[in-house]
Amino acid sequence: MPLRTLASGMLWASLTACAPSESKPHVDAAQTSSASATVARSGEAVPNRDEQTWFPDKRDVAISELFAALSTEADALGRSRGVRDEYDALRAKHGLPDDARLYADYLRVRLAFEATRAGGLWGLEWRVTDRLPQSDAVWTQWRAVAAPARGAAWPATTAIAECDELSALFAVVARGIGLSRRSQVGLFWPTSNHTVAVWIVGDAGDGRSVRVVVPTSQIFLDSAQSLGTDAFDPWRQPRIYDYGRRDIDANTTLPAPLARYFMAQVRRDGARSRGELQGLRNRREYEQRRAR
Repeated sequence: MPLRTLASGMLWASLTACAPSESKPHVDAAQTSSASATVARSGEAVPNRDEQTWFPDKRDVAISELFAALSTEADALGRSRGVRDEYDALRAKHGLPDDARLYADYLRVRLAFEATRAGGLWGLEWRVTDRLPQSDAVWTQWRAVAAPARGAAWPATTAIAECDELSALFAVVARGIGLSRRSQVGLFWPTSNHTVAVWIVGDAGDGRSVRVVVPTSQIFLDSAQSLGTDAFDPWRQPRIYDYGRRDIDANTTLPAPLARYFMAQVRRDGARSRGELQGLRNRREYEQRRAR
């Protein structure tokens, strides 16, 4: 079992992924504001010329190379006034200290969250899979993705995963792009049949630790909930283990066109406001469901 038994004694059988009869992904386009819907329609295709900025002349890109590029991009996103304002609001809410290393961790958590969430920047689609709570199958799907024909858009879905797989993927990416020892990311079960992730700040001052919910899908949430949602109480689970499993080797490769697409998506949309990103996410998930 890749995940240690929770301190509460919950057994693996009780940690099943989201049952379709008990899940309610809110992707109704009518719930997306007109402004956000306009943003979401304004260029789902990333021009090929923009994608060529990254990994020139490569046919394949190592995971370590992708993570290094994402780390650089995360730091660049930190120069956005809007991103900084969102961080300051989260910091004030949780009484977090204002220091550069913690901000760098936030940037990596935010980037990984927006990229790997269902309907997010990288085209993950939520479906029931009944696979283990790890991201191996996602990486396998990505390694087999073929680039679209010249001038064509990438598909709305690049890989399919369930809530626990999405949460593991988020943790792998967030750790891969460089979290400090102060931060941990782990899996959290707000109900017995659903998984999200949690970002734990282990030294928040005065001996406190802070838990920030990372809703990697909208299951059991309305369409407005995003990073730091209060809809789930992260302290309901006594202990959250840092997800340290290496789901993908750093030397494993992805097709270079896909890696370039991932980078272009982050560059184009990563600094958008939380509301705009949520509108994009909701629209993508709506389009994914229409395409089934």
